[in-house]
Amino acid sequence: MDDAPTAPLPYLHTQIGYPILVGMALGSLTQVRALLRDKRAGRPRWWSYVPGWLAFAALMLAFSRLTVVVDGTHVSVGFGGGLARRRFELHTIETASVVKTPWLAGWGIRLTRQGWLYNAWGRGAVQLRFAGGRRFTIGTNEPEALLAAIQRAREGLVAE
Repeated sequence: MDDAPTAPLPYLHTQIGYPILVGMALGSLTQVRALLRDKRAGRPRWWSYVPGWLAFAALMLAFSRLTVVVDGTHVSVGFGGGLARRRFELHTIETASVVKTPWLAGWGIRLTRQGWLYNAWGRGAVQLRFAGGRRFTIGTNEPEALLAAIQRAREGLVAE
């Protein structure tokens, strides 16, 4: 019997990137503090901090959630409301395996020696390998469940 957790299709999981939220919130607070300091000092260009604050807030919202969807034909992964999204057809995936990302790989969207990495936080991940050796790694806090969903979806393709 297989000990891997079974995941019903479609698989949908959203991971909150708490370290990204904390970092961006601290950056936003720094911008607000500078803005208030300059406004109290009567500096005429205090408003120049507003674009920076808005950029921090937008980045915080865009990269604080990583959503992974596995349906009968695709694996989709994206940050925020789909701002940075990748979609792969299941039949193009040669293998998928659970991996642990190096801590230096970081969070967010990264190009690593292992290919592209989308990671909200943590080190658990599933690496997809494609024809020609191309790889794509999806960071997740439930790598075994994601791998099981991908395997079940790929088995469904073969059965059809």
